[in-house]
Amino acid sequence: MHKQFMQLRCELVAAFPERTSVIDGSLAAVLAGEHVLLIGPPGTAKSALVRSIAQAFGGTVFDRLVTRFSVPEELFGPISLRGLEQDRFVRVIDSMLPTAEFGFLDEIFKCNSALLNAILGVINERIYFNDGVRVLCPLVSLFGASNELPEGRELEALFDRFLLRFDVGYLLVASNVRTVLACADPAIATKLTMDDLRRAQAEVTAVKLTDDTVDALLSIRDVCRGEGIIASDRRWKKSLGLVRATAWLAGEKKTCPEDLSILVDSLWREPKDRPKVARIVGQLSDPASMQSLEILDAAREIATKVASLKSGDRKQYIAQAAQAVEQFDAQQAKLADLGKSCGRRARAVISDAVAEIQGLHAEVARAVSTGLGIGLRSLR
Repeated sequence: MHKQFMQLRCELVAAFPERTSVIDGSLAAVLAGEHVLLIGPPGTAKSALVRSIAQAFGGTVFDRLVTRFSVPEELFGPISLRGLEQDRFVRVIDSMLPTAEFGFLDEIFKCNSALLNAILGVINERIYFNDGVRVLCPLVSLFGASNELPEGRELEALFDRFLLRFDVGYLLVASNVRTVLACADPAIATKLTMDDLRRAQAEVTAVKLTDDTVDALLSIRDVCRGEGIIASDRRWKKSLGLVRATAWLAGEKKTCPEDLSILVDSLWREPKDRPKVARIVGQLSDPASMQSLEILDAAREIATKVASLKSGDRKQYIAQAAQAVEQFDAQQAKLADLGKSCGRRARAVISDAVAEIQGLHAEVARAVSTGLGIGLRSLR
């Protein structure tokens, strides 16, 4: 099962560039039976990624855009006319959210009070009451998407149900944009079944949670509380399922503190808090991975700055781009040094960071060589 999951991961990473952390987190969430929130502007392939994951398992998918005027019929099905004839208030739930194995609700925080309680029951307890009859829902994971964070205390319970939260932005590397524009919609060749998923989930449950992992988690909790980052007790407990899934995806049968890196996208309340959470989690669980992600974030900022100058003064743009090329070289050298003394899982994170920086490097170097009329080799 692990080999098949790795094949699926590789295909998803190739089909959805610059989404590696979202893909890894989503697969861990599916294995742990948890839910994922994707925050970001429209057109960032959020729904396409969810559909690709669900279709890889042959699972049933319920996909709906929520508005402030959405009514229960849109998510839970129409009222049965035959039931009304018998003085019963029964909904026809076939092909609706209560019978889906994967769900995607776009603009989920626009849901109104008429929907909220029923949604909470489905995603937390996997239960829907249809005319007072308790219906067990087969839901594995619900993916929610929103352009903004929730406003109002009534939505806090829904927000807390999403154990993983990702801030999804537009693509940064021009070559990745070109690839996405030129290619057809993603088609994932790796096919598993829901039975395969259940077997993998059983293997995840059997992963041993080690004492040093729990000790590191408690240390992270203490430091987070000291810095004003508060998470519910339920979130800390449920995060252990994600930690086990992360270890399983790494090919391990027991956890280690490195697996706590998944908490980076579980603990923040607002996207601006993520760097602080990443620093805390990284220092206490996996310093090498933390440093590599910091280097990658710096490289992305450099690329964004260079891109913002492209339509301005040509000389300034070329000078800034040439400086960026040197910075990318130095960053890749730092990552190579980190990789010499870190663990196997940290090396995987470093490898992904190197690949993305190489893409940024090639893009900017091409712009410099074009502007100066010289070959890429002359820049080196």
